[in-house]
Amino acid sequence: MKTPVIVISGFLGSGKTTLLLELIQEMHRRKLKPAILMNELGKADVDGMILSQSAGDIPLEKLFDGCICCSKKSEISGSIQGLLALAPDVILVELTGVANPEEVVDAMAEPDLLDKVILHNIVTVIDAEHVLEYNSIFASDKQLVHTLRRQLNVADVIVVNKQDLVSDHHLSKVERLVRKHNEQAAIFYAVQAKIELESVLRGLVPLRLKAKASSPFKVISAPHQPSEPRGRSGSQYGHGHDHGHGNGHRDANGHGHSHDHNHGQGHVHSHNHDHRSFSRVQTIYIPINSESPFSLKKLEKLLKNQGSHVLRAKGYVSLSGASNADASLIQFSGKQLRHERTTYKGPHYLVVIGYDLDEHELLDAWRSIG
Repeated sequence: MKTPVIVISGFLGSGKTTLLLELIQEMHRRKLKPAILMNELGKADVDGMILSQSAGDIPLEKLFDGCICCSKKSEISGSIQGLLALAPDVILVELTGVANPEEVVDAMAEPDLLDKVILHNIVTVIDAEHVLEYNSIFASDKQLVHTLRRQLNVADVIVVNKQDLVSDHHLSKVERLVRKHNEQAAIFYAVQAKIELESVLRGLVPLRLKAKASSPFKVISAPHQPSEPRGRSGSQYGHGHDHGHGNGHRDANGHGHSHDHNHGQGHVHSHNHDHRSFSRVQTIYIPINSESPFSLKKLEKLLKNQGSHVLRAKGYVSLSGASNADASLIQFSGKQLRHERTTYKGPHYLVVIGYDLDEHELLDAWRSIG
Protein backbone atom coordinates (compact mmCIF):
# COMPACT_ATOMS: atom_id res chain seq x y z
CA MET A 1 0.00 0.00 0.00
CA LYS A 2 1.42 3.37 -1.05
CA THR A 3 1.53 6.27 1.40
CA PRO A 4 0.04 9.48 -0.03
CA VAL A 5 2.17 12.63 -0.19
CA ILE A 6 0.81 16.19 -0.20
CA VAL A 7 3.22 18.86 -1.45
CA ILE A 8 2.72 22.46 -0.27
CA SER A 9 4.48 25.10 -2.34
CA GLY A 10 4.35 28.87 -2.64
CA PHE A 11 6.59 31.91 -2.50
CA LEU A 12 8.12 33.20 0.72
CA GLY A 13 5.55 34.70 3.06
CA SER A 14 2.51 33.42 1.19
CA GLY A 15 1.16 31.48 4.17
CA LYS A 16 2.34 27.89 3.59
CA THR A 17 3.08 27.15 7.24
CA THR A 18 -0.28 28.59 8.29
CA LEU A 19 -1.99 26.25 5.84
CA LEU A 20 0.15 23.37 7.07
CA LEU A 21 -1.09 23.99 10.62
CA GLU A 22 -4.69 24.04 9.41
CA LEU A 23 -4.14 20.72 7.65
CA ILE A 24 -2.54 19.16 10.73
CA GLN A 25 -5.43 20.22 12.94
CA GLU A 26 -7.99 18.84 10.49
CA MET A 27 -6.06 15.58 10.17
CA HIS A 28 -6.08 15.31 13.95
CA ARG A 29 -9.88 15.62 13.88
CA ARG A 30 -10.06 12.94 11.18
CA LYS A 31 -7.84 10.55 13.16
CA LEU A 32 -5.16 10.71 10.46
CA LYS A 33 -1.50 10.41 11.43
CA PRO A 34 0.71 12.74 9.35
CA ALA A 35 4.47 13.10 9.12
CA ILE A 36 6.10 16.31 7.93
CA LEU A 37 9.12 16.98 5.75
CA MET A 38 10.08 20.62 5.48
CA ASN A 39 13.12 22.62 4.52
CA GLU A 40 14.39 26.17 4.88
CA LEU A 41 16.95 28.14 2.91
CA GLY A 42 18.88 29.31 5.93
CA LYS A 43 20.15 27.57 9.03
CA ALA A 44 17.47 29.13 11.25
CA ASP A 45 14.61 26.85 12.25
CA VAL A 46 11.85 29.42 11.76
CA ASP A 47 8.93 27.27 10.57
CA GLY A 48 10.04 24.39 12.79
CA MET A 49 9.67 26.62 15.84
CA ILE A 50 6.16 27.63 14.74
CA LEU A 51 5.18 24.00 14.30
CA SER A 52 6.69 23.01 17.63
CA GLN A 53 4.40 25.49 19.35
CA SER A 54 1.27 24.63 17.39
CA ALA A 55 1.14 21.09 16.02
CA GLY A 56 0.61 17.55 17.28
CA ASP A 57 2.81 14.62 18.22
CA ILE A 58 4.00 14.37 14.67
CA PRO A 59 7.35 13.24 13.22
CA LEU A 60 9.06 16.26 11.71
CA GLU A 61 12.10 16.00 9.43
CA LYS A 62 13.81 19.28 8.56
CA LEU A 63 16.40 19.97 5.88
CA PHE A 64 18.28 23.21 6.44
CA ASP A 65 20.57 25.55 4.52
CA GLY A 66 19.46 24.64 1.05
CA CYS A 67 16.52 24.02 -1.20
CA ILE A 68 15.13 20.50 -1.12
CA CYS A 69 15.08 20.62 -4.91
CA CYS A 70 18.71 21.64 -5.33
CA SER A 71 21.45 21.01 -2.78
CA LYS A 72 19.13 18.94 -0.58
CA LYS A 73 17.51 16.90 -3.33
CA SER A 74 19.78 13.93 -2.68
CA GLU A 75 18.48 13.80 0.90
CA ILE A 76 14.75 13.70 0.19
CA SER A 77 14.66 9.97 -0.53
CA GLY A 78 16.33 9.09 2.77
CA SER A 79 14.13 11.52 4.67
CA ILE A 80 10.92 10.07 3.23
CA GLN A 81 12.17 6.53 3.82
CA GLY A 82 12.76 7.40 7.46
CA LEU A 83 9.30 8.90 7.82
CA LEU A 84 7.70 5.90 6.08
CA ALA A 85 9.23 3.62 8.72
CA LEU A 86 6.98 5.38 11.25
CA ALA A 87 3.86 4.31 9.31
CA PRO A 88 2.15 7.69 8.79
CA ASP A 89 -1.17 7.90 6.97
CA VAL A 90 0.11 10.81 4.89
CA ILE A 91 3.36 12.75 4.43
CA LEU A 92 3.19 16.54 4.16
CA VAL A 93 6.10 18.15 2.32
CA GLU A 94 6.40 21.92 2.82
CA LEU A 95 8.80 23.45 0.32
CA THR A 96 10.92 26.54 0.65
CA GLY A 97 9.45 29.43 -1.32
CA VAL A 98 11.91 29.12 -4.19
CA ALA A 99 11.45 25.39 -4.78
CA ASN A 100 9.82 23.76 -7.79
CA PRO A 101 7.30 21.04 -6.80
CA GLU A 102 8.25 19.02 -9.90
CA GLU A 103 11.61 18.23 -8.37
CA VAL A 104 9.97 16.60 -5.36
CA VAL A 105 7.81 14.46 -7.62
CA ASP A 106 10.97 13.57 -9.51
CA ALA A 107 12.65 12.45 -6.28
CA MET A 108 9.58 10.37 -5.39
CA ALA A 109 10.02 8.48 -8.65
CA GLU A 110 13.38 7.07 -7.55
CA PRO A 111 13.38 3.24 -7.48
CA ASP A 112 13.56 3.15 -3.67
CA LEU A 113 10.35 5.16 -3.32
CA LEU A 114 8.36 4.42 -6.46
CA ASP A 115 6.39 1.54 -4.92
CA LYS A 116 6.04 3.17 -1.51
CA VAL A 117 4.57 6.63 -2.06
CA ILE A 118 1.96 8.21 -4.28
CA LEU A 119 1.46 11.91 -4.96
CA HIS A 120 -1.94 12.83 -3.49
CA ASN A 121 -1.95 16.43 -4.65
CA ILE A 122 0.06 19.64 -4.95
CA VAL A 123 -1.18 22.76 -3.16
CA THR A 124 0.25 26.16 -4.05
CA VAL A 125 -0.33 29.18 -1.79
CA ILE A 126 0.00 32.66 -3.26
CA ASP A 127 -0.01 36.08 -1.63
CA ALA A 128 -2.91 38.03 -3.16
CA GLU A 129 -1.35 41.34 -2.13
CA HIS A 130 1.99 40.89 -3.88
CA VAL A 131 1.76 38.15 -6.51
CA LEU A 132 1.01 40.57 -9.36
CA GLU A 133 4.33 42.35 -8.73
CA TYR A 134 6.57 39.28 -8.80
CA ASN A 135 7.26 39.35 -12.54
CA SER A 136 8.61 42.91 -12.40
CA ILE A 137 10.38 42.50 -9.03
CA PHE A 138 12.22 39.37 -10.12
CA ALA A 139 12.56 40.18 -13.83
CA SER A 140 16.35 39.84 -13.63
CA ASP A 141 16.10 36.32 -12.18
CA LYS A 142 14.53 34.28 -14.96
CA GLN A 143 14.96 31.01 -13.08
CA LEU A 144 13.01 32.31 -10.09
CA VAL A 145 10.22 33.65 -12.31
CA HIS A 146 10.11 30.25 -14.02
CA THR A 147 9.87 28.49 -10.65
CA LEU A 148 7.04 30.73 -9.46
CA ARG A 149 5.13 29.98 -12.67
CA ARG A 150 5.71 26.25 -12.30
CA GLN A 151 4.33 26.40 -8.77
CA LEU A 152 1.08 27.55 -10.39
CA ASN A 153 1.27 25.27 -13.46
CA VAL A 154 1.42 21.97 -11.60
CA ALA A 155 -0.90 22.77 -8.68
CA ASP A 156 -4.11 20.83 -8.11
CA VAL A 157 -5.30 23.35 -5.51
CA ILE A 158 -4.36 27.04 -5.46
CA VAL A 159 -4.96 29.09 -2.31
CA VAL A 160 -5.15 32.83 -2.96
CA ASN A 161 -4.29 33.92 0.55
CA LYS A 162 -4.60 37.34 2.25
CA GLN A 163 -7.60 38.26 0.11
CA ASP A 164 -8.79 40.61 2.86
CA LEU A 165 -5.87 42.92 2.07
CA VAL A 166 -6.87 43.64 -1.55
CA SER A 167 -9.86 44.99 -3.46
CA ASP A 168 -12.23 42.86 -5.50
CA HIS A 169 -10.79 44.44 -8.65
CA HIS A 170 -7.27 43.42 -7.61
CA LEU A 171 -8.53 39.91 -6.79
CA SER A 172 -9.99 39.58 -10.29
CA LYS A 173 -6.55 40.39 -11.74
CA VAL A 174 -5.01 37.72 -9.53
CA GLU A 175 -7.58 35.22 -10.81
CA ARG A 176 -6.70 36.04 -14.42
CA LEU A 177 -3.02 35.49 -13.63
CA VAL A 178 -3.74 32.13 -12.03
CA ARG A 179 -5.95 30.96 -14.88
CA LYS A 180 -3.35 32.04 -17.42
CA HIS A 181 -0.99 29.44 -15.94
CA ASN A 182 -3.48 26.82 -14.74
CA GLU A 183 -6.98 26.37 -16.13
CA GLN A 184 -7.95 23.35 -14.06
CA ALA A 185 -6.87 23.81 -10.44
CA ALA A 186 -9.46 24.44 -7.76
CA ILE A 187 -9.01 28.04 -6.55
CA PHE A 188 -9.74 29.03 -2.95
CA TYR A 189 -9.77 32.61 -1.66
CA ALA A 190 -8.63 32.80 1.92
CA VAL A 191 -7.81 34.84 4.99
CA GLN A 192 -5.03 33.31 7.10
CA ALA A 193 -5.05 30.28 4.76
CA LYS A 194 -8.44 29.10 6.06
CA ILE A 195 -10.15 27.10 3.32
CA GLU A 196 -12.50 24.16 3.00
CA LEU A 197 -9.91 21.38 3.38
CA GLU A 198 -11.89 18.50 1.88
CA SER A 199 -10.46 19.37 -1.54
CA VAL A 200 -6.95 18.69 -0.21
CA LEU A 201 -7.70 15.76 2.11
CA ARG A 202 -10.44 13.85 0.28
CA GLY A 203 -9.74 10.19 -0.12
CA LEU A 204 -7.33 10.01 2.82
CA VAL A 205 -8.08 7.32 5.39
CA PRO A 206 -6.06 5.74 8.20
CA LEU A 207 -3.75 3.17 6.62
CA ARG A 208 -3.19 1.23 9.85
CA LEU A 209 0.33 0.31 8.83
CA LYS A 210 2.71 -1.02 11.42
CA ALA A 211 5.68 1.18 12.30
CA LYS A 212 9.04 -0.40 11.60
CA ALA A 213 11.12 1.96 13.71
CA SER A 214 10.95 4.50 16.47
CA SER A 215 11.26 8.07 15.33
CA PRO A 216 14.79 9.28 14.52
CA PHE A 217 13.25 12.72 14.03
CA LYS A 218 12.15 15.49 16.31
CA VAL A 219 8.57 14.87 17.47
CA ILE A 220 6.60 18.03 18.01
CA SER A 221 4.14 18.83 20.81
CA ALA A 222 0.34 18.56 21.20
CA PRO A 223 -2.04 20.52 18.96
CA HIS A 224 -3.68 23.80 19.86
CA GLN A 225 -7.14 24.49 18.56
CA PRO A 226 -7.17 26.95 15.66
CA SER A 227 -7.69 30.54 16.70
CA GLU A 228 -10.28 32.84 15.15
CA PRO A 229 -8.95 34.46 11.98
CA ARG A 230 -8.53 38.15 11.68
CA GLY A 231 -9.16 40.23 8.59
CA ARG A 232 -11.31 43.06 7.44
CA SER A 233 -13.93 40.77 5.91
CA GLY A 234 -14.93 39.45 9.33
CA SER A 235 -15.60 36.08 7.69
CA GLN A 236 -13.64 32.89 8.11
CA TYR A 237 -13.33 32.59 4.37
CA GLY A 238 -13.02 36.27 3.51
CA HIS A 239 -15.21 37.95 0.90
CA GLY A 240 -18.42 36.26 -0.07
CA HIS A 241 -18.64 38.00 -3.45
CA ASP A 242 -18.68 35.67 -6.41
CA HIS A 243 -16.49 36.89 -9.26
CA GLY A 244 -17.06 33.71 -11.25
CA HIS A 245 -13.63 32.52 -10.22
CA GLY A 246 -12.84 29.77 -12.64
CA ASN A 247 -15.06 26.77 -13.37
CA GLY A 248 -17.34 27.53 -10.44
CA HIS A 249 -14.67 26.83 -7.82
CA ARG A 250 -16.42 29.11 -5.38
CA ASP A 251 -19.87 28.98 -3.91
CA ALA A 252 -22.19 31.74 -2.81
CA ASN A 253 -20.47 31.93 0.57
CA GLY A 254 -17.05 32.47 -0.93
CA HIS A 255 -15.99 28.88 -0.25
CA GLY A 256 -13.87 27.28 -2.91
CA HIS A 257 -14.64 23.77 -4.04
CA SER A 258 -13.47 21.40 -6.73
CA HIS A 259 -15.13 19.30 -9.38
CA ASP A 260 -14.36 15.66 -10.06
CA HIS A 261 -12.15 15.26 -13.10
CA ASN A 262 -10.83 12.18 -14.83
CA HIS A 263 -7.15 13.04 -15.10
CA GLY A 264 -5.94 10.13 -17.20
CA GLN A 265 -4.94 6.71 -15.93
CA GLY A 266 -8.63 5.95 -15.42
CA HIS A 267 -8.58 7.88 -12.16
CA VAL A 268 -12.10 9.19 -11.73
CA HIS A 269 -12.06 11.34 -8.63
CA SER A 270 -14.66 10.12 -6.21
CA HIS A 271 -15.08 9.67 -2.50
CA ASN A 272 -14.22 5.99 -2.63
CA HIS A 273 -11.41 5.36 -0.16
CA ASP A 274 -9.10 3.54 -2.55
CA HIS A 275 -5.94 5.62 -2.11
CA ARG A 276 -5.93 6.97 -5.65
CA SER A 277 -3.94 9.98 -6.64
CA PHE A 278 -5.94 13.21 -6.67
CA SER A 279 -3.22 15.03 -8.56
CA ARG A 280 -3.02 16.06 -12.19
CA VAL A 281 0.68 15.26 -12.00
CA GLN A 282 1.18 11.59 -12.82
CA THR A 283 4.12 9.24 -12.61
CA ILE A 284 3.94 6.51 -15.25
CA TYR A 285 6.33 3.62 -14.74
CA ILE A 286 7.29 1.60 -17.83
CA PRO A 287 9.16 -1.62 -17.04
CA ILE A 288 11.51 -2.77 -19.78
CA ASN A 289 11.55 -6.55 -19.88
CA SER A 290 13.92 -6.80 -22.80
CA GLU A 291 17.43 -5.41 -22.82
CA SER A 292 17.28 -4.87 -26.58
CA PRO A 293 18.78 -1.47 -27.39
CA PHE A 294 16.58 1.53 -28.08
CA SER A 295 17.16 4.32 -30.59
CA LEU A 296 17.98 7.54 -28.74
CA LYS A 297 16.38 9.61 -31.52
CA LYS A 298 13.12 7.65 -31.37
CA LEU A 299 13.04 7.92 -27.61
CA GLU A 300 13.57 11.67 -27.75
CA LYS A 301 10.85 12.03 -30.42
CA LEU A 302 8.40 10.03 -28.32
CA LEU A 303 8.89 12.29 -25.30
CA LYS A 304 8.77 15.53 -27.31
CA ASN A 305 5.57 14.39 -29.04
CA GLN A 306 3.84 14.55 -25.65
CA GLY A 307 4.35 18.31 -25.76
CA SER A 308 4.41 20.34 -22.56
CA HIS A 309 2.58 17.57 -20.70
CA VAL A 310 5.85 15.77 -19.96
CA LEU A 311 7.67 17.53 -17.13
CA ARG A 312 10.54 15.08 -17.03
CA ALA A 313 11.48 11.47 -17.66
CA LYS A 314 14.28 9.27 -16.45
CA GLY A 315 15.32 5.67 -16.30
CA TYR A 316 17.83 3.06 -17.38
CA VAL A 317 17.79 1.67 -20.92
CA SER A 318 20.19 0.11 -23.41
CA LEU A 319 20.89 2.43 -26.32
CA SER A 320 21.65 1.53 -29.91
CA GLY A 321 25.30 2.01 -30.80
CA ALA A 322 26.57 1.48 -27.25
CA SER A 323 29.75 -0.56 -27.14
CA ASN A 324 28.29 -3.01 -24.61
CA ALA A 325 25.03 -3.91 -22.89
CA ASP A 326 25.52 -1.60 -19.91
CA ALA A 327 22.48 0.56 -19.23
CA SER A 328 22.52 4.26 -19.95
CA LEU A 329 20.91 6.72 -17.56
CA ILE A 330 18.31 8.71 -19.50
CA GLN A 331 17.15 12.11 -18.19
CA PHE A 332 14.68 14.32 -20.04
CA SER A 333 13.69 17.81 -18.88
CA GLY A 334 13.19 21.16 -20.51
CA LYS A 335 12.81 19.45 -23.91
CA GLN A 336 16.38 18.19 -23.64
CA LEU A 337 17.33 14.51 -23.49
CA ARG A 338 20.62 13.67 -21.79
CA HIS A 339 22.21 10.28 -21.38
CA GLU A 340 25.28 8.88 -19.74
CA ARG A 341 26.83 5.44 -19.44
CA THR A 342 26.53 3.73 -16.08
CA THR A 343 27.44 0.48 -14.39
CA TYR A 344 23.83 0.02 -13.28
CA LYS A 345 22.91 -3.69 -13.13
CA GLY A 346 19.26 -3.54 -12.02
CA PRO A 347 16.12 -3.94 -14.11
CA HIS A 348 15.70 -1.51 -16.97
CA TYR A 349 12.79 0.93 -16.83
CA LEU A 350 11.58 4.39 -17.81
CA VAL A 351 9.59 6.74 -15.57
CA VAL A 352 7.61 9.54 -17.23
CA ILE A 353 6.37 12.39 -15.01
CA GLY A 354 3.81 14.80 -16.42
CA TYR A 355 0.31 16.16 -16.09
CA ASP A 356 -2.88 15.27 -17.94
CA LEU A 357 -1.04 12.50 -19.74
CA ASP A 358 -2.84 9.87 -21.79
CA GLU A 359 -1.27 6.73 -20.38
CA HIS A 360 -2.65 4.40 -23.07
CA GLU A 361 -1.40 6.68 -25.85
CA LEU A 362 2.01 6.91 -24.21
CA LEU A 363 2.30 3.13 -23.81
CA ASP A 364 1.21 2.56 -27.43
CA ALA A 365 3.87 5.01 -28.58
CA TRP A 366 6.43 3.25 -26.38
CA ARG A 367 5.60 -0.15 -27.86
CA SER A 368 5.96 1.28 -31.36
CA ILE A 369 9.61 2.15 -30.78
CA GLY A 370 10.40 -0.98 -28.73
